[in-house]
Amino acid sequence: MDDTIRRALTGTAERPTLTFRRTYRATPAQVHDACTDPVRLARWFGDVAGSPSAPGDAFTAVLSDETDDIAAGRVVSCSAQEIAVSWSWQGEAESVISARITPLDAATTELRLQHSLAEPAHAVGYGGGWEQCLHALARSLGAPPDGTAGDTVEADAAAQWRTITRAPLELAQRVEASPDRVWAAFTTTDGLRSWWWRHWDDVRFEVDARIGGGYRIEAPGAGITLRGSYLALEEPGHLAFTWVWEDADGSVPDEAVDVRIVPDGGGCVVHVRHSGPWVDDTPATSYRQGWEFTLSQLAQSLGA
Repeated sequence: MDDTIRRALTGTAERPTLTFRRTYRATPAQVHDACTDPVRLARWFGDVAGSPSAPGDAFTAVLSDETDDIAAGRVVSCSAQEIAVSWSWQGEAESVISARITPLDAATTELRLQHSLAEPAHAVGYGGGWEQCLHALARSLGAPPDGTAGDTVEADAAAQWRTITRAPLELAQRVEASPDRVWAAFTTTDGLRSWWWRHWDDVRFEVDARIGGGYRIEAPGAGITLRGSYLALEEPGHLAFTWVWEDADGSVPDEAVDVRIVPDGGGCVVHVRHSGPWVDDTPATSYRQGWEFTLSQLAQSLGA
């Protein structure tokens, strides 16, 4: 079982979304109970007061022995597959946390946790804190101790998130087409084929545009494969997805792309935000060149 946490930073600079994905040796029902039952929550998350089991239910969570380490929230939605709550820690602006539970096989489950923040300055702290919690969740579900202290997990994870949030690449392209047409160009096989890497004649596309689905783009002649999974799909204005670029040099985890399609007069402006664990500006500079060329192909394709 792969117990590595996969990270993704999407959203905007003002309202970033942190995504964490981890696999657990447990059934979906066991993971769901661990995320909703107050007794089980106390084993890995904190002491929860209230009965957060149905939309509208309020709760408070005491997260540590510190007197002010308290959060309050309300259940937004709750099903066997997904839980969402509002969240405010120490009176901060309200944010939203969602947990999606997906079976991988009879005994293995993926948990995808997303935290959409209203205060971007808290992103690194939440990144470290959530990864410490997800590590503790594994132990509460029966994983053997690995000898790593929770404080060490939190500090290492915060360092990773500090790098990811350091300087995402942002750019925009005006397109003389409606948001609906741009949306189809990003989320369908035929749409992508009309503009993405169309300077190569051997590109293959697979697109399954749904939450939990993914995409795969292969350019055999160039030795490149691009793949990922969808994190957000809000037709026709917003999509987000993980980004794994594979070539002869290998691949880099924890990259993600957020796309916003904003109406503008008779057309629209496509805003792209690409993040990754980049310790310097070299990857962003390279990606900027690639995105500028590729988005110009989108504009030419839809504007023709």
